[in-house]
Amino acid sequence: MKKAYVGFCLGLVVILAIGVINASAQVKPTGITKIITMVGWDVTPTHLEINRGDTVIWTAIDQPATVYFADGTPVKLACISPTRFYLNEEGAYTSGIIPMGGTASLCFVEPGTFDYAVFFRGGIEAGGRVAPSPGVPAGRIVVK
Repeated sequence: MKKAYVGFCLGLVVILAIGVINASAQVKPTGITKIITMVGWDVTPTHLEINRGDTVIWTAIDQPATVYFADGTPVKLACISPTRFYLNEEGAYTSGIIPMGGTASLCFVEPGTFDYAVFFRGGIEAGGRVAPSPGVPAGRIVVK
């Protein structure tokens, strides 16, 4: 009897966890888009407040760049297929190289505060540079 009860409880926990994951994944795009430009070593705007289902587009104006979510909360869910973003080995989204004049986009599902850094690939004799500096986020996205 005790084994059956423990099995029942574990099954219930699994079902509830799947329900929570599916509820987050079912957030639909709102059609609202916010644009972040990356030009020189600057990111504008550095702070965005958006709602679940909104899409953020990063545009690399004058040099290739990579966007990655820095210390803190990584982005692990997206509501539609991201453009130039992929899940890294930690299961968090990171952009591939965004070419000069190119874009990358991500539709946010989870509420929270997401700090990101940008690695500009064109500076310091083409060796690249993290903006604004290593360990300092280039921007913050707050999802309500």
